[in-house]
Amino acid sequence: MAEELSNSAPFFEIGLSEAGDEGSDFRTQNDPSDPLQRRNIVERRGAVDIRCNSIDVIHGYLKDDEGPATLLVYEFQFDPRKKATRISTVDIEFSFSSDSGKDPEVLKISNKGRMVLERTSQTETITKGGETTAGGNASGVDLGGSWKWEKAISRQTKDATTIVGSIDLPHGGRNYGAPNTATWTLIENQTMKTGVPAYLRTAVLLAREDKNDDFFSTFKVKAKANIMYEVAQLFGRTPKDDPIMYKATLLPTNKLRYYDTSALVEVDLQELAQASFTNYES
Repeated sequence: MAEELSNSAPFFEIGLSEAGDEGSDFRTQNDPSDPLQRRNIVERRGAVDIRCNSIDVIHGYLKDDEGPATLLVYEFQFDPRKKATRISTVDIEFSFSSDSGKDPEVLKISNKGRMVLERTSQTETITKGGETTAGGNASGVDLGGSWKWEKAISRQTKDATTIVGSIDLPHGGRNYGAPNTATWTLIENQTMKTGVPAYLRTAVLLAREDKNDDFFSTFKVKAKANIMYEVAQLFGRTPKDDPIMYKATLLPTNKLRYYDTSALVEVDLQELAQASFTNYES
């Protein structure tokens, strides 16, 4: 019955940077006593909860202590709360700007291009009746496991959870110069209808003009979900969130790992990328 409801429910596009459902009029603001580099990027609560946190902020240089740079790592949560609700697509956008000089350039992002989410097996040894077998339980089903993003190939993309990442000029902004925007689109497995992953981690590497330049970013997210209740509850004007303010002289956070701030271009951003269909790291 739940599956029938899920499949028959109409889909609605929820632009959470401008509108949302009950509880989504919560505006994420900078703390007046500590306005820099806030951890809580955005929080929207309702039939669909969407959250984004800043995990690591690393200011340094691209290589050999030359070329000012910043590495940013973000963590997202996508949680349907209402019965028979799932999120089928999510669009994410970060744009970076500076009031004092040239906008930061988005140099690298994790999950660039088209990638699919593949399950990686975790082999366990099972002993039963004096015989030892590998690969899961007695029926041969693998236990445990994790997920990772792999480059999409034509035979995989038809029935897989997909992410498309790109480096862009700002939408509705200037149409020249270096790109200052990172975007990702998450698309559910359209055959299995499992929704988008509940947990996502992404990373961005910025090149900056000056080692002391402060800068800021704006964030947008748009989700498409099937909602089993009144359309009137979905929409309402939402104030824009405060921009995230970055100060290039602050020390690195180093929460996930230690980063060599003299050579940030050598960090493998794809190693930082993670996803899971449960709301924690795999």
